[in-house]
Order: sequence, then structure tokens, then C-alpha cells
Amino acid sequence: MRLTTSSGDTVAERLVEELRERLRGPLITEADQEYPRAKSIWNAYFEKRPGALARCTGAADVATAVRFAREHDILLAVTGGGHCFAGTGSVEGGLVIDTSAMKGVRVDPYGRTALAQPGLVQGEFDAETMHYGLAVTGSQESYIGIGGMTLGGGLGWLGRYRGLLVDNLIAADVVLADGTLRRAGAEDDADLFWAIRGGGGNFGVATSFEYRLHPQGDCLAGLLAFPVAETGEVARRLGEFNKTAPDALTTSFAFLTVDGEPAVGLGYVHADPESGGEEAVAPLSGLGRKPLLNHVGRMPYLAVQRMLDDNTVAGRRLYARSFHFDELHAEALDILAEGFTTNPSALSLVGGGLMGGVMAQLPAEATAFPHRTGYLVSVLSQWEDPADDAVNVEWTQRVYERVLPYTTGAVYVNHLGDDGPERVADAYGPNYARLASLKATYDPGNLFRVNHNILPAG
Repeated sequence: MRLTTSSGDTVAERLVEELRERLRGPLITEADQEYPRAKSIWNAYFEKRPGALARCTGAADVATAVRFAREHDILLAVTGGGHCFAGTGSVEGGLVIDTSAMKGVRVDPYGRTALAQPGLVQGEFDAETMHYGLAVTGSQESYIGIGGMTLGGGLGWLGRYRGLLVDNLIAADVVLADGTLRRAGAEDDADLFWAIRGGGGNFGVATSFEYRLHPQGDCLAGLLAFPVAETGEVARRLGEFNKTAPDALTTSFAFLTVDGEPAVGLGYVHADPESGGEEAVAPLSGLGRKPLLNHVGRMPYLAVQRMLDDNTVAGRRLYARSFHFDELHAEALDILAEGFTTNPSALSLVGGGLMGGVMAQLPAEATAFPHRTGYLVSVLSQWEDPADDAVNVEWTQRVYERVLPYTTGAVYVNHLGDDGPERVADAYGPNYARLASLKATYDPGNLFRVNHNILPAG
């Protein structure tokens, strides 16, 4: 695959070689032995063949690649950890800015802050901060990159306890569409700072993040399961329980198979067990009749962050639909339960988690990320054989359309699949108009459009 312009013209080899010489990191093309591995992305359903990948070593490489793409009208994608339901970390024929080699991190244990580069995955970042007994809200899987996680909002087990990841972002360095490096912070560029806290990769390429950290010890984590026939009653009781749940406690639900039979599962993490954690979670075992599973115990935070790692594996094919509930409607969960029992792949996932708590103390307009209450829910088909694409995609869409009347219309941008532009607007709700206006300021030519795109106003 040759590097091509947006109109499909081949970029002269001389220009490609000039770019290679200007980068400190390698420029990987189809002629390189490393290309097959370098082009692979987490979600194989959306894998593409880029014309070149710039494996950047720092902000200077990123700026060089951005200017090159703009000057030669080349479609530009950006990847870090590579985890993306929609596969927007790659582009057919275009240029990929790959920040996965940018893994620097420095923790200030006295000031309780961390300065980190976007190539770090969650487990790498957590291991460094937890060496000092400190953490900040991160993904619920250790292999997800912190870059995309941060720019999309940042939900995780600590969200109700410590706020979203973007609520704990102090500042970020961002390479803009013109190739300049800008510091975005409350005292530096407040508009850009607001936009990148949830606006995804629409405004530039973040090359470093500064986070506020919090003390974190062991957690109390548990998993319960009840017969799937009890889904409606479990949903009603869990909804009532969650109304008074402490901020340190996050609950989730998912459908699973126990001893060959479908079940409704409840997962939970109490991030501060010393403050009455065991008493707080005790009622959960009584949400249904005798539990099929009832596992609970104290776990190091690093282990909590790895609990879900085996649910999704790089190289599989995935297709997602995500949405929000304002509450746990029994009828809606019965629809999801029926969907789970009829899915064509045993690897597929259906579940959701509680929001609110500390993250809901800020108003919707405080950051670009607006949806802070209720439940984030996903239907995620997962399979391995390309021959099964159609049946899995159809199943996902069918379950989604059946449950749609019970949803709020909101969606988490980091959980979007190949949804249309109207769902991108739904991800930002009342904040979309301001984001479109700022897009016109920072990226009027929409260079950063291989993403869940916010169109420049006007």
C-alpha cells in the first residue's frame, strides 16, 4: 500500500523519504518487515492498510508528521494504546501517527501529581503511581492506552470516588493542526483545555498529560450471579440499592454463563474498604434468591485493574453499540438478557455500570464530557472468523434497537463504534455547539477527522 493523498493520488517516494529523514523515530511502510505487526489494531474487524506509520519518539516527531500530512493533503489517524471499538486508530492509504513508543512517566509523590506520555497503557501507568500508593481514575482494563482514555473522558472503577479522569487532568501538551505545540490548562488555554476533556482527538495530538493523584490502597471486590430468570427483580433491587450507594462503591451488571446456564451477574468494587466497605456491600448478596456465585475479597488495586483483561483480546473482531439508562428498567434488562441468550458468539458481552457519585458533582458544561449520571451500558459482539461478520453485526444492532426506547439518547464517545454523526452529537449533548465552534478555531480544515468527528462550525 502506497502513501496516498485524500484524493487517492500517490505521494512521491522522494517526499516519503524526506519525512523519514526528518523523524527521529522510524517511518514504517509496506516495504518494512515490521509493517504487518505495526499496522495491526486491537479490533480486527476494522483493520486497514495505512500508507505509512510514523512511530513518534516525542512532540517534535508528532509536529513533523502533522505538518507533513497537512501540507500534502494526507488522511491522518492517531494511535497510542491502539484500543478502539471503531478502529479509528488507522486509515486506508493515509498516515498514522503512532505514539505507542512514548512511554515516559514521572510521579511526584509529594505533590501527588504525575506527568505521563500518551503511549502508556493503563497497567504501566498504574504500576508507576501505585508504587507510591497513589492512583487516579483509569480504564477498567490494564491494556488500554491512557491517551485516548483521557481525551474521551475517562471512566473507571474510581470514577464515582475520585471523579472522571478528565476531572483530574491538570494540563496537557497538544500539537495543533498547524504543527505548533500548545499547553492546554486552566491558566494557559482554557478553551482548548475544556475541549480536550472529552472531545477526543478532534483538536490535536496530545503528547503529554499532567494528572492529579489520590491515595489508594486495597479494594474490596466481588462477583455475584443469579439465574437469568431473576433479571427483572435483580434489576429493580439493584436500582434501589444504588440510590444510596456510597461514592467509594461502584456496581456493574453483566450477563454470563454459570455451569452452562445463563445468569445475570453483579460486579462491584469498593475503593475504600476501611470506611465500612463490607457493611456497604453486604445487601448485594440478597438482591436475588440464592446466588449461583458469591465471590468477594480484598484485592490490590493493580489486580482490580486487571480483572476484566480477558473479556476482550486484541486481534478479535468486535462490533459495539453503547447507550445510557437513567435507571435500571426491569423491562430493558429483560431485553438484554434475552439478547444475551440468543447471541451467535459465546465471546460476546452485554453489561453496564453505575455512574454518578463524585463525577456528578460537576455540571454537564464543566468539561466537554457531559453525561455524568445513570448507567453506561454496552452490547458488544466479539468473534474471530470473518465469515461470521454479518450474523454478529446483525445481532448487535437488533438487540440495540429493541432496547433503544429505554435509553436516554446519551452515549460515551469512547464506546462508540461505527455509529453515524448523529450519535457523535449525542455523545456531547448540550456541549456540541461549543465544541463545533472551538473546532473551527483550532482545526478549521478538519485535519483531525479520522475519529468520532466534530465538524467545524460554519
